[in-house]
Amino acid sequence: MNRPEVSIKQTRLALGPLSVLLFVQTAFWLLYDVADRGLPITWSAWTDGPVSGLSATTALDLGLAALQLGAVCGLLLRVPGAGGLLVTACAATVVFRAPVVWYMLLDSGSDPWFGGLEGPSLTAVGVSCALAILVAVAQGGLLFRVRGLEREAAAEEESRSGGIRPVKVTASASCALLAVLNVFYICRNVLTAVRVGPHALADLLVGRGVGQAVLGVSSPWQWACLTVLCGVGMVLAARRRPSATGFSVGLALFMMPIAFTKLWGLARTASLLASPLNTVQSILELAGSAAVVALIVVDVRRDRPAPTALERIPPSTAADPEAQRADVATSDA
Repeated sequence: MNRPEVSIKQTRLALGPLSVLLFVQTAFWLLYDVADRGLPITWSAWTDGPVSGLSATTALDLGLAALQLGAVCGLLLRVPGAGGLLVTACAATVVFRAPVVWYMLLDSGSDPWFGGLEGPSLTAVGVSCALAILVAVAQGGLLFRVRGLEREAAAEEESRSGGIRPVKVTASASCALLAVLNVFYICRNVLTAVRVGPHALADLLVGRGVGQAVLGVSSPWQWACLTVLCGVGMVLAARRRPSATGFSVGLALFMMPIAFTKLWGLARTASLLASPLNTVQSILELAGSAAVVALIVVDVRRDRPAPTALERIPPSTAADPEAQRADVATSDA
């Protein structure tokens, strides 16, 4: 088992810088908006408030940054489920950065993608997204290559401690939450198709009329991607795969900031009751994700192996045979 362990460590050394690069790309454009427009205006844009001009980011980028940062921390701290976190970060980066690349390719002087809105360069943002996609694909290739070694190591650890697979209650809760959210996302796209028609829905899916942010994606595209991601997470949780823990945490980290900003915007405009579908969906994403993360944290703390008898003996006592005999005599007395 020494060779697989070395290979996994080598892969971690390669995955670390790639994970940091993904987070840096997202964090750069978030900080760009804050520096360029100021925090109050940027926060208003993130919560779908009225702002002028073209910004770089939306609340979705807050969620993506949280997911990418969580993947970096999980890899560095070697927490259980780090592989699932990395896979989620790779997949989310690809599906939510790919639209910006075709925004850039389809933009023209005669038909500007964002109309007359002025803001950050579409070419600069698009090139950075193309590079992020390449990094995510490279990271995914490394994860795919090491998957057999990770399964072997996970099986060995499970045979020793029995704490690798998600606890049945946690897996069931995660599966149920993702199933309910999946129903919401599918129904939202169906309702959108009924209201605006298939042609307009197709335009929304490719990003026409997405709004006032270069990195913004349309709600139908976001719901379609989350349908796939939640479907994968639901299957992993139902089968209690070792990667299900990290995948569920990754989806939670992604959804919670987005749901929080959406609820903030609805509360600020007193639209919580006027938009019951948005409100219920956001509450499910925020509260449900927080509950699943809490259950997973409890499981991880409970599954942490207890110290052995030798680890509980103070070093001075364990190293001195005379002290051990004196301790035994004292306890016998």
